[in-house]
Amino acid sequence: MFRKGRGVFELKNDEVLQILMGDNSDEEDQRILTQDDDQGVSDVEIENTPVPLQESVSLPPEPTTSTAVLPVTGAHSNQEPLFKWNQRTYVPNTFRDVEYEFGKVQICQEVDADVLTPFDIFCSTTNFYILVQNIVQKSVRYAHQNGRAFTVDVKEMRAFLGMNLVMGYHILPSLRDYWSTEPDMAVPFISNVMPRTRFEEIRRNLHFCNNEEVGDTNSPGYDRAYKIRPIIEHFNNSFQNALNNTKKQSIDEHMIKFKGHNAMKQYIKNKPVKWGFKLWCRCDAATGYLFEFDLYTGKRTSGTEYGLGESVVLQLTKKLDGLGCEIYVDNFFNSPMLQYTLIYQNTKACGTVRTNRKHLPKTAPVDKKMNRGDIYTTSFQGISYVKWMDNKAVHLLTNFLSPLETDTVKRRKAGSAEKIDVKCPKIVSHYNKNMGGVDLMDQRKVCYEIDRRSKIKYYLRLFFDLLDISVNNAHTVYAKLHNEKQLEGGLLSSLKFRQVVARSLINGFSVRQLDVPTSKSNSVRRSVKRQLPTHPMEKSKTRKRCVNCAKCRIENRINNTCVLCKVHLCYTNERNCFAEYHN
Repeated sequence: MFRKGRGVFELKNDEVLQILMGDNSDEEDQRILTQDDDQGVSDVEIENTPVPLQESVSLPPEPTTSTAVLPVTGAHSNQEPLFKWNQRTYVPNTFRDVEYEFGKVQICQEVDADVLTPFDIFCSTTNFYILVQNIVQKSVRYAHQNGRAFTVDVKEMRAFLGMNLVMGYHILPSLRDYWSTEPDMAVPFISNVMPRTRFEEIRRNLHFCNNEEVGDTNSPGYDRAYKIRPIIEHFNNSFQNALNNTKKQSIDEHMIKFKGHNAMKQYIKNKPVKWGFKLWCRCDAATGYLFEFDLYTGKRTSGTEYGLGESVVLQLTKKLDGLGCEIYVDNFFNSPMLQYTLIYQNTKACGTVRTNRKHLPKTAPVDKKMNRGDIYTTSFQGISYVKWMDNKAVHLLTNFLSPLETDTVKRRKAGSAEKIDVKCPKIVSHYNKNMGGVDLMDQRKVCYEIDRRSKIKYYLRLFFDLLDISVNNAHTVYAKLHNEKQLEGGLLSSLKFRQVVARSLINGFSVRQLDVPTSKSNSVRRSVKRQLPTHPMEKSKTRKRCVNCAKCRIENRINNTCVLCKVHLCYTNERNCFAEYHN
């Protein structure tokens, strides 16, 4: 019997049964919020009454027969789920096991160990011969499109790239110093390969695309990175074909220093490299091997279903779909929606998370009410949120690690040097151990960085950075093959490996050996060029262009001539073409 207002009414048994059968609460719990439904409704609902902190840490054991069974890939809706966090039970996700040889080297398997060299491994890891042929073709076309008579062959381009590798570990104050005649500055290994003017000419014409195939800048499919896009695609394919994906990988950003004018240049205040280009990278957690990367070209104008960080992770993990890999990310990328989406790709994920992310639980205690070592946990469909109070609060999300397992870490006691044990979730240990893959790649790259000071075009800066990384990737493959095939000799260090690659690229090449005298004056100049003091200078009656300036397209007319070489050359305080020409 029920009271309504001042009156009394009575429901019959049949009417009560009809009301109960018509209310399906399970359907309400599973409903999906659309964009319109979301207005005025909190995106996070909590089942049950919140329990005190100590109870949320010691969760009861999950039932042995209850596991979260994953739907097949692609079965989930594009709409956001209703996240209902549960503090009392944790039911782990079940990920599919896949037959896959993680970290297996895919190149040089049929080559005998006694004939396999580090240079062979480098060429196979990077598909170097295809790369250099494409660069030669595009560079010659680019020069002709700009009205320059320029030719270069594969051998000379190989030597040019080898010289750049040498300059990465043999560092001098400026590029010109490698061709210096000073005994304490000269580098004959570089200067004997080609003159400085030829080196600069090749670098000036170095190109990787056909500019005539570029679309209109206002077209929807316009790519800001079109000048470097062929190189990005080439290295991505080469790196992934050389080595199978490893079990544990990390995704993070990598900055390439650049202070010139370019729309893709980024500024990040708290980074060691504040100005430059941003690469999104997916690397092996243990070795720093770069599997896949992409260049950030600017804010997107379409496709805003996910945030920037989420979109980057989903893009870089497409090749991992179904493999069951573990991916570690930082708080820029992580979110509950990302964790939920990766479950359907059979991809495990873990990482820190920002407290302002959508769908995070609202019941976590505030920092002031937590002491060091306190842990708060809650879960939803196998996705665990953990808040741990260290010196400051640490927030983590994972879709495969248990929030119940704990460990201890050493921390200094407040006001003294004594160290004490502090309780810590094991998720933190997993994250710290496996998150540094991209940082490791970055550390290895900066040791012997190519062209770190020269002011060059933006796409050359990107290319040389990727060339550095490719050598380090090849060294990682070499180390794996060395252990598998028991290669002769000891394991080469990263520097020794780079030296072998650089020397093999140059391989005794010299432009000077290819020079053929075209006139009597050139023949005389070459026969006496080592006797620089015997070349007298005189003033001629006519003023003509300096032959050295003419090569650089500088209009400079003078009357200084070399008596033996019969050419006009500058000899002023600003320009000493006389010495440059004879050297």
